[in-house]
Amino acid sequence: MSAQTDPAAAETNESNCWCCGRLTAEEALVRLGNHPEVGVCTSCVRFLGRRARDYQASVARKQLRGTAESIRREVMSRGWHERPVIGPVLLWINRHVPW
Repeated sequence: MSAQTDPAAAETNESNCWCCGRLTAEEALVRLGNHPEVGVCTSCVRFLGRRARDYQASVARKQLRGTAESIRREVMSRGWHERPVIGPVLLWINRHVPW
């Protein structure tokens, strides 16, 4: 797909959004730094930003879950959950952690 597929768009200083294909004024397009031929309209910029944040959040949750599981494994292997003072606290944490 090219940035300007419509010949009339070249005369009116408009380009198509590379995400949704909508004809948009050149000033309203966000250009990518390493790929200036790619223009994205502001609606799609918001959408893509939301998608990126969702992806980053899911990666962070996965890393956090992995860290929590490794900590839990260490606590169990050392028997800390059976100790009189810290044991009940660790068991409470294990019951209430969402993962």
